[in-house]
Amino acid sequence: MTAQKKNGIFKLTAILLGVLVLLTALYMLLTKTQFIQFTKGYNTLEYEKDILEFELLSNTYIGVNNQQIIKITKDGIAAYDLEGQELWSDTLTLDNYVVKQRESYIAIADKMGQTIWIFNDKGKQGQILCENPIIYFSVNKDGNVAVIESLDESHMIGAYNKNGESFSKRITYAKDAVYPTTVELSPDNEVLVASYVNVDTPTITSTLVAMNTQKPHEQKLDDILYGIEQKDNLIYEIEFIKDNEWVSVGDKMTTWYTLEGSEISRKTELFCLLNPYLVKSSNYGEGFLPVVSAMSINQNTLHRKSSLNFYNAKGEAFFNEELNEEPTYFYADDKGVILGSNNHFKGYNKIGTKLFEYNSNRDVSKLFYLRDKKKALAVTKDKVILLNTKKEEK
Repeated sequence: MTAQKKNGIFKLTAILLGVLVLLTALYMLLTKTQFIQFTKGYNTLEYEKDILEFELLSNTYIGVNNQQIIKITKDGIAAYDLEGQELWSDTLTLDNYVVKQRESYIAIADKMGQTIWIFNDKGKQGQILCENPIIYFSVNKDGNVAVIESLDESHMIGAYNKNGESFSKRITYAKDAVYPTTVELSPDNEVLVASYVNVDTPTITSTLVAMNTQKPHEQKLDDILYGIEQKDNLIYEIEFIKDNEWVSVGDKMTTWYTLEGSEISRKTELFCLLNPYLVKSSNYGEGFLPVVSAMSINQNTLHRKSSLNFYNAKGEAFFNEELNEEPTYFYADDKGVILGSNNHFKGYNKIGTKLFEYNSNRDVSKLFYLRDKKKALAVTKDKVILLNTKKEEK
């Protein structure tokens, strides 16, 4: 190699090293002055402070409604702000109570009781006195309820407005071996959809019945709009994912329908591990149904693989993520989903982007994310604590 070539290689090497040094210095400068920040794309939450305390053995229900903390005990209900200051309260006498929520309404009733109390973020909005013991109820976004009532030899499904006025009823008799399992009132209050199971058939058969709750435009027997039979499928959940589209969830099949009863899509290999209950459904877009499912419901839980799936109103899956462990906590609304297990929680928006993670050294049973504040509320055995976004170390 000639001296001229050696000199050229030396100069080129020196130039490359100089450029590398300059780039490294520039990177360090920009990073230190925060012009460039590399993050993992989601927030890590950490403890900020205690907000609220409650008795450990008081059978207390804690929820969140319109950024108010809701505390329910056998003695009543109270709402608090994010500083733990009481906003309103009401005295109740409860025993073995059930709570249902569709923002911004909360409905409370005792199992086999006959009274349903309706609240929103302003306090008590109504009280419903049913004719018979209540075995199931749900509430819609207007605070109106659908119920299944138990009679001596029959069952009655019905709908009430939050003022306690009944506007739809249907009775089925035990001698016919047909029993209602779930019922929902549409967001526009015009259709009551119930599922019945027939136990007197070779295979379990579910029948979906839709009733017109308003004055019918056409005269129909019993105000029934349509009936849909599903053989070998036990339907246990009905969800309105848009104002005019709903989903029936069964142990072997999940089906999407229009409000008029036309089938949109069905999935026969979708085994839901947790009820896909939406605290608030979508008013816009293509609809949103989040589901935690497994490939087989009969597989041992230690070896069963679960996944989080998002479906639109057409029954199309647009997000899927395999989960490392099966969740025990599931919360969903029109903005996204929160999953939790073994004190580890994570949240996603409705397109599947991870928003946050939280690992707790406390025994946390619930977590609610305050999206606009990028904070969260966590519920332990005896406290509600505020979580804040962990600041990245610089």
